[in-house]
Amino acid sequence: MEYNIHTNYREQVQKKKSKENKEKKMNSILLQSYLTTSDVTLEPGLGILNSRSEAEIEPFIYSSPMDTVTGVEMTRKMVELGEHPVVCRFIPEWNEAIREFGDNPDVFFAIGTKGEKLNTIKELYKAGIITGPISIALDIAHGDSLVGHQVTEEVSKLDFVQNIMSGTVCTEAGALRAINSGCTHIRVGVGPGSACTTRLMTGCGLPNLSAVYRIYKAINSRWGTDHNVKIIADGGIKYPGDAVKYLAAGADGIMGGSIFSRCPESSGWMQDNTGLYKRYRGQASRQFQKDLLGKTPDCAEGAVGPTIRPEETCEEVVNKFRGGLRSAISYLGIQSSKQLLPERVQFVKLTPAGFHEGTPHGT
Repeated sequence: MEYNIHTNYREQVQKKKSKENKEKKMNSILLQSYLTTSDVTLEPGLGILNSRSEAEIEPFIYSSPMDTVTGVEMTRKMVELGEHPVVCRFIPEWNEAIREFGDNPDVFFAIGTKGEKLNTIKELYKAGIITGPISIALDIAHGDSLVGHQVTEEVSKLDFVQNIMSGTVCTEAGALRAINSGCTHIRVGVGPGSACTTRLMTGCGLPNLSAVYRIYKAINSRWGTDHNVKIIADGGIKYPGDAVKYLAAGADGIMGGSIFSRCPESSGWMQDNTGLYKRYRGQASRQFQKDLLGKTPDCAEGAVGPTIRPEETCEEVVNKFRGGLRSAISYLGIQSSKQLLPERVQFVKLTPAGFHEGTPHGT
């Protein structure tokens, strides 16, 4: 039998390299230290698509339950586009929204811990106005809290509720507790939002990309890959590349606040003699709590941005993020967003100069 030593050697090298790459990916830098999206880039692979248009993607975008983001009009547009709106619990038209979309499980309705909104939902169901399945989002800043888990347990016992999104968490233990109490969707992000000052005011929170990855690993370690829990990365997403990195770190979706705040379909617009305007603000900001809750907090954990005007439409924002994801898939040597997993990508840590190199710096 003829033996080709060169072919055999090449095969051995390729197998060794494949094994080393797999081990390298499993020992991700996201486990070695806590990092965020600006700290890393993704290493391209051999592209297998003829065009990025061939990339297959699943719905992955959630709009934030903020009073300057998700109202009825934004909800309608997100549903039309096949994505996931999370309706703000503080908008005046909340009852209108739940009557129109209460039976659509792709639409999440934000509730707090005091029970008013949940009681309204129960009454609407009892009256036959909504029949389910309905999706609920627990809109609290500290999702890993006893009161949060207690509300989740209560909601999970309602037979007309299909999905439950946790309040924001950032630790593996917090995510597992939320799942055990009944959450199907884990919202990850304590302090990374562009209008959030939680880390400045409390010193609490974790860099969100590593938080997402570690939660992904913890869930898979506990239940394997055959589970229905969705991880939603929330906060600080400015560009499609940020979303791609979160998905590559194990998230199933991303939640956008500021990226949708300038859409004409978003809520909170006011009118002056030059047209529509508003100021994007965190739900824990002093202005928000004073305007909508009638109280002045001693330690507000949110900021208020400058005056903004309508810019890109909701559809333009969604298409931009979808386009970025498709392009990333073509760069990474995979075919679909389902294949965009931590085990199939390589994160590379950036220096400040490396990050600067990847930004427009010559125009």
